[in-house]
Amino acid sequence: MENMYNLNIERGVLASILFDPYDQNIETLYTRLSSNDFYLPFHQYLFNACYRLHSEGKPIDEEFTRYMLNKEGKFDEVAMLDLLSSNPLSNIDEYVNELKSMSQKRLLATLSTDIKKKIIEDGALPLEVIDSTIKRLESIAEGGTLTIGRKSIFDTEAKDPEFICKNWIPIPLGTITIFAAPGGTGKTWLVLQVAYRAALEGKKVFLWLSEDPEGIVRSRFDAMLDKIVDTYGDVYRDLIHISTDDPILLLEGRGRTVNMSSKFYAMKRELSEYDVIVLDPLLAFYGGDENDNSQARVFMQPFLNWVRGTERSLIFLHHSKKGDSNGMTKARGAGAIVDAVRCVYDMEKITIRKDGKDVPDPMKADMRRFMITKDNYGAARYTGGYVFERQITPRNSAPSFEVTYDDNDNLDMPRID
Repeated sequence: MENMYNLNIERGVLASILFDPYDQNIETLYTRLSSNDFYLPFHQYLFNACYRLHSEGKPIDEEFTRYMLNKEGKFDEVAMLDLLSSNPLSNIDEYVNELKSMSQKRLLATLSTDIKKKIIEDGALPLEVIDSTIKRLESIAEGGTLTIGRKSIFDTEAKDPEFICKNWIPIPLGTITIFAAPGGTGKTWLVLQVAYRAALEGKKVFLWLSEDPEGIVRSRFDAMLDKIVDTYGDVYRDLIHISTDDPILLLEGRGRTVNMSSKFYAMKRELSEYDVIVLDPLLAFYGGDENDNSQARVFMQPFLNWVRGTERSLIFLHHSKKGDSNGMTKARGAGAIVDAVRCVYDMEKITIRKDGKDVPDPMKADMRRFMITKDNYGAARYTGGYVFERQITPRNSAPSFEVTYDDNDNLDMPRID
């Protein structure tokens, strides 16, 4: 227990409060420390008394704290004399950090004992223990001291965002990208090309394509290599992995009170070797109310934390809603889903007008139109604009159309029948 508490540091911090309670550095202690950060019960009581006096605008000194603690039967004369004989601290920040560190060690030791009791004595289910442990760990982490790194902006090295597939459909690293499209638009064809092109750059790719049987995925992959990128081989076989397993619902809870399941952290650990991770579709992994912003934030933030500041890219395939987007994304669900990402592509089939309706253009049945509807990292500089077209399917895979021609002043005009 020697490294889990230090009474001299506790006395020094409390003496600093009593000797100079209105110093700016001392006043910030009430937002950085709590009574539980002290080991000795009397030190806990005294810190609480100082905090209450501070909140009430009353003098913070030996007499007022003595009077308050005596009323509550919590005053200890010997402990108070030991404290008053201590010297105030000149560099209090370092001592506060040490107090917080030791406090967290004590909490972790208690948590370890509780885990053992729940498993061995109470016979609790492993997932129940994991869920409760994660919540307590998050609480312990939140109670830690906060040190904000600061520097002049002129001392910061400028760095442009990095992308994979830069010359095709740029995917930013260190963040989340969403591809939103209606069903049947070719999202699987799209990510198979993304996977292949990322592998060409040496990236290891994982595709969780929960909507398609693996045989269909392989057939499309072969056709993509043969008919679109015009190459084939096993050179990159160890860089592209797939799964067609049922998706895991990652939000748990009732009503508006939800938490990220422990299964997310298990999935994160299992997929840690991959540079590019594709989950299809987003809502199949969600498990909550897709229109609830608070739930969407709970779901999206752990994914964003996972990839932020790394060379990893996470891609969600997402269904889009019907109707005119008015230049905004058609991605379904709460706005918090799109808010959490830095790049959104809306994908759609290319159409022409016929009999007052939009119908697929038979001359571009293998192409798709992309619109960048969120571009925090500047992907559009590599695509030549916010709207562009790419070949997604082989030409012979698209539905066939019979094309006839109208003679109009000796000009052959195509007509779709």
